[in-house]
Amino acid sequence: MCVKLAAVSGGAFLGLVVLSMAWLFFLLGLAANYRLLHPRVRLGFLPGVVGSLAAFFTIPALAKYGVEVPWPWLWILLPLALDPGCLAWIVLRLLQKR
Repeated sequence: MCVKLAAVSGGAFLGLVVLSMAWLFFLLGLAANYRLLHPRVRLGFLPGVVGSLAAFFTIPALAKYGVEVPWPWLWILLPLALDPGCLAWIVLRLLQKR
């Protein structure tokens, strides 16, 4: 059985590679910020921001193929809430010290 794929332009292929790298950086950066990979490595807020940007550019790409994502702003802001180096966790730490 042979599966034929449609031709992909260079720009679409580059976009796919960049989105894949962004999602992988978010996942590995999240693991680094939770100190699962190495106890001394901290990446700050970068993984959350990159994950948020990856979600922002992935949602229109999915819509192009007919996949409708409910509550798109939730999925865009969720990486920022999950990352311990972002604003949500800093606010929680400040409130916890009181």
